[in-house]
Amino acid sequence: MHNKELSDLKTVNQQVMIDLIGDDKAEIAHFQQQFLRQAKTSLQHIAQLYRQEQFNKIKDEAHFLKTSAKAIGAELCAYHLQTLEYASLAQDKIKCKQHIHSLSNELKQVYLSASG
Repeated sequence: MHNKELSDLKTVNQQVMIDLIGDDKAEIAHFQQQFLRQAKTSLQHIAQLYRQEQFNKIKDEAHFLKTSAKAIGAELCAYHLQTLEYASLAQDKIKCKQHIHSLSNELKQVYLSASG
């Protein structure tokens, strides 16, 4: 995310998927729904890992989900996942909690965007 300023990031940048697979709205919606299912599972897993203070595993899970977020153009989710990776590497429990909360809120926005 270093190429863009935070204020330039979008909840869902539709152009990413259009560039990847074309302007097939049904296919784009399918990929977004797959991401949201994966994100729900990952977020639950991250929360569990947080409670267990398993910071290295949080980093791995955040990295895995970040790849999917970037693929569907969920730029703000990818940003929050990157910051969660950094916080988990630093084993900063307070920042991890903040980033998990921000990620959860942003995933709700992705859901609303995909539903609209």
